[in-house]
Parts: sequence; structure tokens; C-alpha cells
Amino acid sequence: MKVLSFLQPWASLTVMGLKKLETRSWSTKHRGDLLIHASMGQSGALLAPEPPFSKYITDFSKLPFGAIIGKVQLTDVIKVESLHMSDAVINQLTMEERAFGDYSNGRYVWVLEEPSLFSNPIYMKGTLGLWNYELEI
Repeated sequence: MKVLSFLQPWASLTVMGLKKLETRSWSTKHRGDLLIHASMGQSGALLAPEPPFSKYITDFSKLPFGAIIGKVQLTDVIKVESLHMSDAVINQLTMEERAFGDYSNGRYVWVLEEPSLFSNPIYMKGTLGLWNYELEI
């Protein structure tokens, strides 16, 4: 199964269903199941105490790091410049969603649906880009 690593708190916000759009500098042809991995990076600690992050993340230090923490369905990838063409996507851009992503020109919006938070994280090292997890979930 394909896996994508995120920094915290974005990884947790995604599997909690609060972050439905992921912005990346690259696209993918992959659609379907996508495991969400929380990387070991701690740079998100700077934003976590600030609104709107603090509304959902009360203690950054208690988030899981270095683990697959849930799953989503990747249903589409859209160039940021094309967002105005899709009412379904533009309607999802709440103020919070805008704060959770980088919608600069040249970037891609990954549309994420059906979030699922795992009750037991699967601790493992991640990597950049899409990578494969071969074991059963």
C-alpha cells in the first residue's frame, strides 16, 4: 500500500478529517488507499500552539512521531491554478484549510477523503515521496 509522510501536526489533522487537502510541489498518478505516516520532524511545533492548529492539537508533544497513524483515500490531484475550475474543491477551502496548506502557484492539491485514525500507530521510519508498506494493516 502507498504511504505518504507528513510532518506533525499536519499528519494528525489529516487522519482526524480536519485537513482534507494536502498541498505538495509534485503530483502523482496514484489514486485510492493512502497510508499517512507522521515523520520524526518537529518543525511543526512552532505552529501547533497557534490558531487554528491549537483548536485541535492541545499538546504537540503527545502526538505520534515516526509512525503510520491512519489512512485516507486520495481521490484527485489538481494544480493550484485550476482550483477556480472546481466548485467542489473551492467549497472545501475553509479558513482553516487555507492555514493548513500552501496554495502557491505551481503546487498541487491532493484531495483526501474517508480519513481513518488508527487506534495503534505502526512505528517505522518513513521516507520522502510516496513509498510502499508491504505488511498487513
